Amino acid sequence: MTEIRYRRLLALYPREFRQEYGDEMLGVLMADPRPGAAQAFDVVRGAIAAHLRLMVAGQSRVARTVQIFGAMLLFAVALGRVVVEARAALRYPEYVPPVDTVSWARLAGWGVALVAAYLGWRVAAAAGATVGLAGEIAAPARLYLDTPATVLHAYWLIVAAAVVLIAGLVAARGGRTEPRGLAWVAAASTLLVAEPVMFDRMFSPIGNVLVVAAAVLAAVAVIRQEPEFRARLLCWVAPVLVTIPLVQWGFGGLIKHNMGHPESLQLINPLQWAVLVLVPVAAFAGVSLLSRRDLPGLPTRR
Repeated sequence: MTEIRYRRLLALYPREFRQEYGDEMLGVLMADPRPGAAQAFDVVRGAIAAHLRLMVAGQSRVARTVQIFGAMLLFAVALGRVVVEARAALRYPEYVPPVDTVSWARLAGWGVALVAAYLGWRVAAAAGATVGLAGEIAAPARLYLDTPATVLHAYWLIVAAAVVLIAGLVAARGGRTEPRGLAWVAAASTLLVAEPVMFDRMFSPIGNVLVVAAAVLAAVAVIRQEPEFRARLLCWVAPVLVTIPLVQWGFGGLIKHNMGHPESLQLINPLQWAVLVLVPVAAFAGVSLLSRRDLPGLPTRR
């Protein structure tokens, strides 16, 4: 393989990486006796790993903020759902069963995740988030074969739960430092709980005003962060935000068909499942790459 081809392969690496190690890597590749295909595979694999390392570099402090904010909001949503189910069971005990195990487990999971994240107990926080994520998946999955849209409508919660779990695994250990903007997120969580208490069910038409207000308060908490910190936060928020237009525009036809043809439901096919998984991942990667020049601790482009 010629030097020109080696340089084309090395162009897959981040620019900052090439500037520091490019000549050294070129020398190693030209002295490597292995076939070109094996070399190319190693270079591509190394380039992907280098990009991933840059994406998560310095994320531990931000990840802890994401973990606490996310667990608090998810706990509020879970509590609101328990309130709705408990109220319905009390009003119509002959028709509505009591609050089910999944709802209680989801609430307990996010409660443990929130408290443990705030106290810096990494293992307990991860365990709580795992239970919470399992609950977010199990709740709509039980109705999937009858109403596939339930999974799609709850997908943003599933993605949010996965983000909180991953953030907890990346977050720095220990410490009880209060994240900046916590009061705004606490206010948003209060509105998310107040909405079902006031309007009998989650996300009622009038109650949606409270949900929007909660979203605004959470956004304020992000905006009030330092510019570099805010850029990193947006990387974590992007996978959740992208699921809303993804479901609305990408799966609107499937939802409409199932609503009009209950006798012949369309399930989510493997390609659609792949899109649901890969798009949030791509959103994180894309926002991370776009905001890299603003991230502290990384070389900036000149």
